[in-house]
Amino acid sequence: MTDDELFEAVLARVKAGRPTDFASTLTTPELASLDRVEDAERAIGFRLPPLVRRLYLEIADGGIGPFLGFSPLHDEELGMVNGCLSRLNAEPAPDDPPALPPGVLFLCDFGCAMWALLDCRHPEGQMWWWEEGDRHKLDLTFPQWIQAWIEGHLTHDYMEARQLRDESWVGPWADEQP
Repeated sequence: MTDDELFEAVLARVKAGRPTDFASTLTTPELASLDRVEDAERAIGFRLPPLVRRLYLEIADGGIGPFLGFSPLHDEELGMVNGCLSRLNAEPAPDDPPALPPGVLFLCDFGCAMWALLDCRHPEGQMWWWEEGDRHKLDLTFPQWIQAWIEGHLTHDYMEARQLRDESWVGPWADEQP
């Protein structure tokens, strides 16, 4: 599917009252203003991938997408920018996973310490999967990932199967290394 087709499919879900995977999510947040998107891009040091940018500008500032939806850009507790900056500026404990590189954002919370990460260093947005501190690059770009969601394939097992083991980080607590 093209970015335009993906955008229209997400918009159709939102208009049908299914902005996320949870029936209890009936409303979506306001749009992100261009100023807020540009502020976020300056703060993280990278432009948001085109489809991600369009979803925030034309549909909602978070609250749409898989599971409970994308994080808002600037929310105090859940915002992508604040999360990115706090992790970059944090003093990690010795057993903490290494900090995410600049431009990699916690995009979508799947609960139970599982997150979909968005790598804005990639023009289309490379996707990563974070599970309890272990992170794995996926063989998916954001458009491919959102298409999997629209088609009903985006499950934990689906993302686990799409992990690129040679480009991952597994914590010292893991029983096996990839």
